[in-house]
Amino acid sequence: MAESLGRLALFTDLPAEALQALAATVRDARFGEGAWILDEGVENAGLFVILDGEAGVVLDGMEVTVLHAGMFFGEISALLDEPVTAGVVARSRVRCAVVDRAELKPFLLAQPSVTLRLLQAEARRLADMNRWRA
Repeated sequence: MAESLGRLALFTDLPAEALQALAATVRDARFGEGAWILDEGVENAGLFVILDGEAGVVLDGMEVTVLHAGMFFGEISALLDEPVTAGVVARSRVRCAVVDRAELKPFLLAQPSVTLRLLQAEARRLADMNRWRA
């Protein structure tokens, strides 16, 4: 798992010991094509990082974007301690590393480079949303 995580942009510069520690806390979750990874309204979701496969983000019954390996979801719900606001469905077989909500905040506080990349990704998403609305 540490090797898989280390290949992802989100965790690219973590030292080996930090990757090993992260790998020891994540769940390896696998989903078949068409399976719901997250349902809208679910509570206590964590950070899901796609290791393999492709997933669709579904809002109000419509797919609004597609996520690929290296992309992540569930972080907003986990960080705000709120229910998930969109569903995520596997478009192919999907493998995710899942950082549970209770583990996420301590991990991000200990790894500022990961926190920065997560914030940058959120800023990109927000900027993209603003362009779509224009």
